[in-house]
Amino acid sequence: MKKVFGLIFVVLFIIAIVAIYKLFFVKDVKTVLELTEEEKFYLEDVRIFGNHMNISGCADNILDGDSSLVLKNDDDEIQVDSKFTNSGKTCFYLSDKNNEGINLDELKTGKYLLLVKNTVDEEESFYTIENTTDYKTLEYYTITKDNKNNKIDFKSDIDEKLNKNYIEFDIKETKLPNDVDVYDITIDPGHGGYDPGSTYTLDGKTYNEADLTLKVSLEVKKELEKLGLKVKLTREDDTGLYYYGDGGRADIPNDVKSKFSISIHLNSDYGTMSYGGVEVYTPNDIDYDLAKLFANNIGSIVGYSKKATDRIDNGIYFQYFNERDIESSKEEALEKGNKPYDIKVGAPYMYMIREVGGAQTYAYVDGRNEDVGINKYYNAIQVAEPYLIEIAYINYENDLKKILNNTDEFGSAIANSMKEYLKIS
Repeated sequence: MKKVFGLIFVVLFIIAIVAIYKLFFVKDVKTVLELTEEEKFYLEDVRIFGNHMNISGCADNILDGDSSLVLKNDDDEIQVDSKFTNSGKTCFYLSDKNNEGINLDELKTGKYLLLVKNTVDEEESFYTIENTTDYKTLEYYTITKDNKNNKIDFKSDIDEKLNKNYIEFDIKETKLPNDVDVYDITIDPGHGGYDPGSTYTLDGKTYNEADLTLKVSLEVKKELEKLGLKVKLTREDDTGLYYYGDGGRADIPNDVKSKFSISIHLNSDYGTMSYGGVEVYTPNDIDYDLAKLFANNIGSIVGYSKKATDRIDNGIYFQYFNERDIESSKEEALEKGNKPYDIKVGAPYMYMIREVGGAQTYAYVDGRNEDVGINKYYNAIQVAEPYLIEIAYINYENDLKKILNNTDEFGSAIANSMKEYLKIS
């Protein structure tokens, strides 16, 4: 009999511990949902670019008062930097820049509802948001810090009892899974194999771009891994890669769910250059904070390029398709018997930016031409934030000598840029 009472006591004790844990440590969202209004908003767009989520949506009517987006549970209310407009109906959006919005790496663990908060004469009302996009669930692993990550499950659901649609952020501490390829950053050493890239002869020895980009990329990987980051190389030896498809260098960053993609190249021009310097090529419609870090840190080694075309700032460039480029691409496709692609004016010209960035960077390799292949992520809304860095000029001898003799400086410059941007201590 004592054994029975003892077992009952143990069971009751466990139940009590679980109840206390749920009461004090598990932040619920159901009671919050009960407090929301019957009227609701509709999510019309959701995108994840790098480590930022951008969303937008509308209600059917105009709300009076001051509106804001919040992530809310029983204990916490996190303000989301958002903008609201009232023109026929109340709408919200986060930013017109691809790499702004909700910084997913900075969210605290817990379960939260995404709500619209409206305040009139100090009285607060909360409105649920129904997800009308095609992306009802999204999964995101945060950048590795202290050998830990958070896993964020973005979920859309309906409470049958309350008959209310809602969007939930479920954020749990974890580690990157070993059984699934998930990385923080992808480094792409430009060219390789059948494609040596640019070449230059110095002191009787000929150097090619493919060998040097691999040398620098290995150094970058080593330095990033010292920060605790998980890094993927598109190639680890002198291998030629397809552009698209399984194992294609433009697909790999998103195959492994990287948050950032950095393609490393060496610039060149005719003959021996009288200047060198770094050129950081960026996606469209972004905040340039990370690009400036790359340009400044690499520029401290080789200076900024003096090239004026497509320059945004010192060492920062955006090369894009204009109408003449699009017409030329169409003519070339027809001459080859191919179907012209649907290219948007303003799309990044360099494929390792445009195609890695998916829908946000107007990727267009959709498989219509078999000889080119298909970018699996041409229309993806969750993608790595891509950069292409011409770290120096191979045919400017001062630059080339620095690459040959001080490779570690380039690795440190790129790694320190990521360290500062990601706030890694």
